[in-house]
Amino acid sequence: MRNLTRLLPVILVAAAGGWFADWLGLPLAWLIGAAVVTAVTSLAVAPVRVPGALFRAGQMVVGVAVGLTVTSDIVQRLGPHVWVIPLAAVVSLSIGRMMMPFVARHGRLDRTTAYFSLVPAGIAEMADQAGKQGADVGAVATFHTLRVFLIVMILPPIIMMIEPQVSTAVAGGARGLAAFTQGWTPQLAVALGIGLLAAIGGARIGVPSAYVIGPMVAISALSGSGLLEAQEPVVLLAAAQILLGLTLGARFRRETLARLPRALAFGVPAMLLHAAIMSALALLVAGVMGFDPAALLLGFATGGIAEMVLTAQTVGADSALVTAYQVTRGLMGNLLAGTIHARTVAAEEGEGKQATDGHAEPGPGKGKEIGR
Repeated sequence: MRNLTRLLPVILVAAAGGWFADWLGLPLAWLIGAAVVTAVTSLAVAPVRVPGALFRAGQMVVGVAVGLTVTSDIVQRLGPHVWVIPLAAVVSLSIGRMMMPFVARHGRLDRTTAYFSLVPAGIAEMADQAGKQGADVGAVATFHTLRVFLIVMILPPIIMMIEPQVSTAVAGGARGLAAFTQGWTPQLAVALGIGLLAAIGGARIGVPSAYVIGPMVAISALSGSGLLEAQEPVVLLAAAQILLGLTLGARFRRETLARLPRALAFGVPAMLLHAAIMSALALLVAGVMGFDPAALLLGFATGGIAEMVLTAQTVGADSALVTAYQVTRGLMGNLLAGTIHARTVAAEEGEGKQATDGHAEPGPGKGKEIGR
């Protein structure tokens, strides 16, 4: 309770930042505004610590919202994308792996830290795997936080520029008293209850991003079969955005950023180049295959699952389709990161060490240097 009391002023300020961004007419306004204000507070005033329960609550609301939009034609909608989805994931993972030597060499990071920092998968999962391999966990978490933050800040305005109808949809959203009163129905309460149970169940069996995926799958089954019909109020989605933005901004730590200036100076351009390549590929595939550019931009994006799905909800793209792309990339990244590291990065480091040991005099002080 004491932690929540201390966090309340930050939540209010973050909400004010979200309101201001919404007033400006930005897509994903409440998340972007909250994230920026919280990041500034964490870096300039004092570290902000957000209870995990708040983040999970925001994820659950997003998962339920996506599930409620799913209709019975979901299989037909996904059909044409069945081969593009895994291919996009493989390409994204490969780009991150290819950029690793550049960031490691010029950013003065050990190769393991650089590798796990550039795998476009879950923040917590990559930090955990990096820690088991002896990498710099703080650096890995910071890189992934910046990756998601940058995508969230940059991609929605780009979508608004290439699809002008999105701007109209964002500006024309429910506002004022209607935003607080519409959508609060018994069916919504049922959906939220089922979503919570599905999230908890998914977390217990180890589903990645369980508080997004669990509710989405459970509610999709009910919504797609016509057993449950509801729509989340705008104010509830705004609250979810604030919670996600609050958590994203709070991940920034002054001491971590201060010790990684060189790594970030080369890592950030690498992440932006990665994002640009994936965006260009998305637009190319959309043009050739006749797919919706906004959906593919968000599906190919290297942002977080919850953030990209929420962006799709906001701009009116096919959120179920975006979820399929994002979940596939996240799952493949989480499952393959360790194997790729062992067979490439660790193997190369072992060969290099053997070559060094074979041509150098033994002496004290040798060893792996982490986060130089």
